Order: sequence, then structure tokens, then C-alpha cells
Amino acid sequence: MSHEDLTQQAIEALLAAIESRDLRKVESALHPDAVWQNVPHAPATGRESVMQMLAGIICWSDRVQWDVLSASVRGDTGWYERLDRFWIDGAEYAVPCNGVFRIDPVTRTVCSLRDYVDLGEWRRSVAPVMTRLTDRSPAEVVSHHLDAVTGGDSVAMAADYAYDALLQRGDERHEGWVAIVNYFDIVPARLAARVIAFGSIEAVSADQVRVGWHISGMGMAPVTGADIFTVSMGRITHQLTEL
Repeated sequence: MSHEDLTQQAIEALLAAIESRDLRKVESALHPDAVWQNVPHAPATGRESVMQMLAGIICWSDRVQWDVLSASVRGDTGWYERLDRFWIDGAEYAVPCNGVFRIDPVTRTVCSLRDYVDLGEWRRSVAPVMTRLTDRSPAEVVSHHLDAVTGGDSVAMAADYAYDALLQRGDERHEGWVAIVNYFDIVPARLAARVIAFGSIEAVSADQVRVGWHISGMGMAPVTGADIFTVSMGRITHQLTEL
């Protein structure tokens, strides 16, 4: 495989990771010191900052598709003309981008991206739906999350959690989006051959709701508990499971 082939492979691994909406895959495709700049604005510096920036849009997207319109690769650098498409709350939003990617030759991960994009146009387009999602009540946010739980997709289950959220379940502490989605990966296996029924969503305070639940299944004793969710700006920041 040529040098250019390896560069293209690393760039397209990042694009595929973004399309998956799974921040764990994004993390694997980025160098720890990655820098992402939407020119001429200030860059996000460091992998954590880049992931947090991307989480703001891809976690609330039901689908992401970045169409590559043209590409050229030389050495460790790739030039990609794209149409970045996001499906959010039932509608599609798209923005043309021209990205200059640079690859770290040792780790074969993306270490730098300069994206040339009309952020003003993009923000005007997407602002209404982002405001609507941000302004959701705690009950609306949690209802959307519970629908995802019944669907069994761990990435969808984690979609409404803040990047730095905390999930507590007994003695378990799952801190941050990545740890939370890792926990949700095992939920389908835990619920195999079992039925979970959620109670009503009850307000605890202006930013908290409580949901009781009951798990039953053949050959097992029923399990009953409740979750208390804290919600801020349309995202779950804390979940406490009472067993």
C-alpha cells in the first residue's frame, strides 16, 4: 500500500467514524493532539476538545452522511471537497466544506484538519432546530432516551447525554459519554429474554425527573427500581439509578 493510500485510509476512517455517530470511533481516528479549525474561527485543540465540538451536532443527529465530491492526496495531506449532511429531528441539513487533512505518519491518525466552511450560513440554517432541542423539557429529553432504550442501539441511547455526563448505578460510576455508551453496550444482553416496563415520568424539580421501571422474565425474580435524571440545555447531565 502506497503512502498516499495509507493517508486516504486514515482520513476516510475519520469520515466513517463521524458518520457512525459513535464518538469512540472518532476518538480512535484522531491523534491525541489533533487540531480542528473551521477557518477563520479559532481551532479546537486536542482530541477531547475536537470530540466535544463534534458531539454537539452528531449526537443529536439521527443520521450523518458526509459525501466526498472530490479528493486529492499527496504524502501525509489530503484535500477533500465534501457536502456534510445531517438529519436532525426529521429534517436534513447540509453544508458544503473544503477540508485540508494532515495525517500523523506514525499513528496513521488525523492530527490536523482545516475546514473551509460558511459557518454563518450553516448556523442560520441549523439554529432553529438546535434551539428547539436545547429548550426541551426534562420530560421530553428523558422520553426520547427511553424510546432509544427500547430500540437497543447503544449510540442512540447515549445521544441525549452531555459529553461530560455522569451515570451512577449502585456502586458503578460511568463518567463521560464514552463510558456511558460502553455501559449501554451491555444493556441488550442484560435485557435478553426479559421485558422492561417504564412508569410515568414524574417531575422532581425544574431540571430533574424520576422514572420507575420494572424488569421481568421467565425464570427470574422481578427487579424494580427507578432512575432520577438531571437535564440541562436539552441534555442529560446526571443519571442516578435507585435499585
